[in-house]
Amino acid sequence: MAPSAPADPSEAGDLQPPGLLSLCPALSSAQALCVAVSGGLDSTVLLHLLWQLRAKGLLTAPLRALHIHHGLQAAADSWLEHCRQQCRQWDIAFTGKHVNASASSGESPEAAAREARYQAYATELQAGEVLVLAHHGDDQAETLLLRLMRGSGVAGLAGMPQARLLAAGSLLRPLLGLRRHQLEHYAQAQGLQFVEDPSNADHRFDRNFVRAEILPRLQHRWPSAAASLLRSAELLHEADTLLQELAALDLLAAVQHFPNRLSLPVLRQLSPARQRNLLRYWLEQQPVELAGPAPSYQLLHRCVRELIKPASAEYLMMAWGKGSQARQLHRYRDTLYLLRPLPPVPAACSWNPQTPLQLPTPLGSLHWDISNITGTASLLPLNVKFRGGSERVTKADGHHQSLKHYWQARGIPPWLRGHVPLLYHGSALIAVGEEIMPDTILAHVVKNVSPLYWQRSHLLCGW
Repeated sequence: MAPSAPADPSEAGDLQPPGLLSLCPALSSAQALCVAVSGGLDSTVLLHLLWQLRAKGLLTAPLRALHIHHGLQAAADSWLEHCRQQCRQWDIAFTGKHVNASASSGESPEAAAREARYQAYATELQAGEVLVLAHHGDDQAETLLLRLMRGSGVAGLAGMPQARLLAAGSLLRPLLGLRRHQLEHYAQAQGLQFVEDPSNADHRFDRNFVRAEILPRLQHRWPSAAASLLRSAELLHEADTLLQELAALDLLAAVQHFPNRLSLPVLRQLSPARQRNLLRYWLEQQPVELAGPAPSYQLLHRCVRELIKPASAEYLMMAWGKGSQARQLHRYRDTLYLLRPLPPVPAACSWNPQTPLQLPTPLGSLHWDISNITGTASLLPLNVKFRGGSERVTKADGHHQSLKHYWQARGIPPWLRGHVPLLYHGSALIAVGEEIMPDTILAHVVKNVSPLYWQRSHLLCGW
């Protein structure tokens, strides 16, 4: 545990609790606050500032602290206990949560710890509660440099936002307008006790390397380097806001019926840069069923070149992500679809329509209301199969056509065709999906009634 050094009278008054409300007015309107505490300098200062605001009656929202125990350091248990004791001293409710922060193959320890931490935040955050993080201006400058090295775009170079939604609540970073030395002087003046993580001295980690070796050299050459980086991040945030506003306008014109479908003719009226801007924004705005990682810079360029540009092929597909995060872009006719990969084609089975037939998600279920229809007993049981390749359907004029041509005429997309349930009576194909084939025994029994219903996810199936 590192004790604070004696106060520096010349700077001890730089930061006072009421100033935090000026830096981040959203704190005043929060319903409830949950402060992420590590026991280090930054979060200790933040928690003390909020405690002081509450003691002065300037903050009325309930206040609690949350410590994430990563289990990566020998002293992790003592850090948790330090935070617990500090909260007990200040009469602040405290929660400690253990997580598994082990890095998987090919993953950096920093990324693994961050992912585990934010998953825990999302799980622990209550409805309407605000998670308060202690990132400050020096952290923001480091983030900008790191993202420059990764080739980030405008959104990435805008740095960490002061506020954003998170799970059932939201997130605030009220210290982004402050420098680390201001927090140090405040801790000295208040006699605060905090812990030091020895891994902060390990320059093998990218952020530690930037903090200890790159930023000091930049500031030695250009004393205002950190301030300039912060100003650039603010300007980039402003530029990103304008790009999102433009994308929102373009999306209004391009979206088709469902949020995961875009009009290709509308997209083709835009410049390539504007197309990529719209695609990036559109992918970020998807409902939870389709949420996932954005495609890479290279994939977005491929999408514009191959999926949006007119081509002879009627159907094209591009995929990225793995497992539950896998996503696909399908181009079919004049529409671009965002979908999840469909499950394997179900096995054929017999079906008694007295109970719905459950199909794998998102194919839903087949329903058949035969309660008021006479003559159906002779049809039971029915067989449900899936595309084999040689099926033929009966047209209204009594002629037959291949199932392939039937689907093309109906506009059923290629990725779904193998998953459409085909209803058979003996060897006769009597229904495709929920559409009863004309001039079949089922059509004669039900006449003008349409008892079949295929309750599928239009959003995830694309039809």
